[in-house]
Amino acid sequence: MAMMKRFTVPRRTVLVVLLVLLPVAVLSVLLHRHGQPWGDDDALYLRQARSLVDGNIGQVIADNHVNVGLAAKPGFSPYVYPWTFPVLLAPFVRLWGLDFDKLKLVEVGCWVGFLACWFGLTRRRMTTWLALLTTAAAGYSLVYMAHTDLILSELPYMAALGATLWFIDTITGTGSDKAERWDAIDRRRLVVLGLMMMLLFNVRREGLAIVPAVLALQAVNVWPRRHEGPDWKALATPHVTFLGSVLALQLLLPSALAPSYDGAGLGQTWRKLRGPFQSSFVNQLGFDHLDGWLRAVLGLVIVVGVVVRIRRHARADIGFVVFAVVSMVIVGMIPADSGRYTMALTPFLAYFAIQACAAIPGSRALAGGAVAASLLIANVVDIPTAVRQARHFDRSGSVQVGPEQASSQEMFAAVRMYTHRDDLVAFFKARALTLFTDRRSVQSKDLAIILQRADWFVMGRSAPIGIPILTGPEVRSAGLVSVWSNSEWTLWRVPER
Repeated sequence: MAMMKRFTVPRRTVLVVLLVLLPVAVLSVLLHRHGQPWGDDDALYLRQARSLVDGNIGQVIADNHVNVGLAAKPGFSPYVYPWTFPVLLAPFVRLWGLDFDKLKLVEVGCWVGFLACWFGLTRRRMTTWLALLTTAAAGYSLVYMAHTDLILSELPYMAALGATLWFIDTITGTGSDKAERWDAIDRRRLVVLGLMMMLLFNVRREGLAIVPAVLALQAVNVWPRRHEGPDWKALATPHVTFLGSVLALQLLLPSALAPSYDGAGLGQTWRKLRGPFQSSFVNQLGFDHLDGWLRAVLGLVIVVGVVVRIRRHARADIGFVVFAVVSMVIVGMIPADSGRYTMALTPFLAYFAIQACAAIPGSRALAGGAVAASLLIANVVDIPTAVRQARHFDRSGSVQVGPEQASSQEMFAAVRMYTHRDDLVAFFKARALTLFTDRRSVQSKDLAIILQRADWFVMGRSAPIGIPILTGPEVRSAGLVSVWSNSEWTLWRVPER
C-alpha cells in the first residue's frame, strides 16, 4: 500500500506565510462596506442555505421555478444553484441569520484558504521565497480582497480548487524526491480525490474542468510505463467516484447539471478572448490600464511560461494548463460578460508568467521575482486609498444601495403585510424579493408583462435599473392602486385581470 509522500514545511516558513496571510484577512474585512448591493445571485444561495436549516428545500426550488418561468427573460437564472456553497453557508446562516456583514467572513476565510493552498502548490514548483512572493502577489490583489464583500461563489470555488489541487500534489508526491505512480496510490485516497472533485463541480459547474485535468496528469504519469500494464481500476477510481457521487448528490439535492443560457456557445468564448477576458485578466492582475501591445507582450510571456513548464515539468503542470484552458472555454460560453467568472483562472496566468521569467538562463529566478514583485506593488499602492474610502463609508452610517437599506427593509415589510403568500409581486430582482418576503416574483421592466402576470408591483421612485417609473397618466391607464409608499418605493395593487 503506497503512502503519501511527505513534503514538510519548516516552522519558520509557516510563520512567514501566516504573517503574509493575516494582513490579507484583516485588509479584506476593512474593505467591507455595510450592506449588500442589489445583485441577487446571493439571494438564491442564501435561500438554498436557509432551506437546509428549515427543511423546505422543495419549496425553495418550486418558488424559483416560478420566478424564472414568469420573468420577462426566462432562463436568467438556473432553477437551483449547485449545493456545495449553500451547504457551506448553512451553519452560518443558522448562527447569524441574514447578517451580511458577518456572512462576508465566510468569503474572507475562503480567500485565505485558497492562498494557503496556493502557497503549498507553488512551493513544490519554485523556490520558497519566490512561492511566497507569488502567493503575496495574488493575495494582495485589490480585486480579490474587495470581492470578499459579496456573498458569491467565486472565492469558495477557488478554495475548493486549491484544496483539490493541493491534495493531488500530496498523494502524487509532486515536488518530492520521487513522484508516486498514479496506479500505485492508495485506493482510499483516490476515492477521497473523487469526492473532492465532486464538491468542486458542485460549487461552480466549470469545476468539471478538473476531470480532464486529472486525466491529463494520469496520462503523463502512466504513458512512459504503458507497456508495463498499468492498474486501470486504480486509474479509474477517482473518476468513478466522481460520477457516482455526483449522481448520488443529484438524487438528494437536485440542481442543473448543465445550465443552458440563450445565446451560449463557443462563439461567446472566442468573442471574450478578443476583449472582455483580456480586460478582466489585466484588471485582476492589478494592471487595469494595460492596453494594446503591452497586453500582447504579457500574453506572449504567459504562453512562453506554459511551453517551458510543459517541456520541463509536464508531470507537475499539465493539470494546471488543462484545467485553465477547459475552464476558460466553459465560462466563456456563458453570454454574460462578468469579470468574476475568470477569477479562478488569473492566478494560473500569473504563475506561468512568473515561471517564464524565472526560467531565463542565469537569472537565478530573480526575473520571476521581479514579475511577482511588480504584480504585488501594482495592487498594494491602491490598498490604503480603498481602505480609507471603505472606512469612511461605514463611519458615516452609509449602507450600500441594496436590500439592507432601511427604505428597502420597510418595503419588504410592507410586501409581507399587504400581500398574500400566494400572490405574485413584480420586482426588478425577483430572487431578492423572495428571499426577504417569501413571495414569488415576476422579474420584468415591461409594464404590459407586469399587468398580465403579477398581482402587485413594487416600483422604485429613483430609477433603479430595470424598474419602470410610471407617470400619473400611466398609473391611471393601468388601473394601479397605491397601497403603500416611502421615499424610495411604492407598492401598487394590480387590477384583477
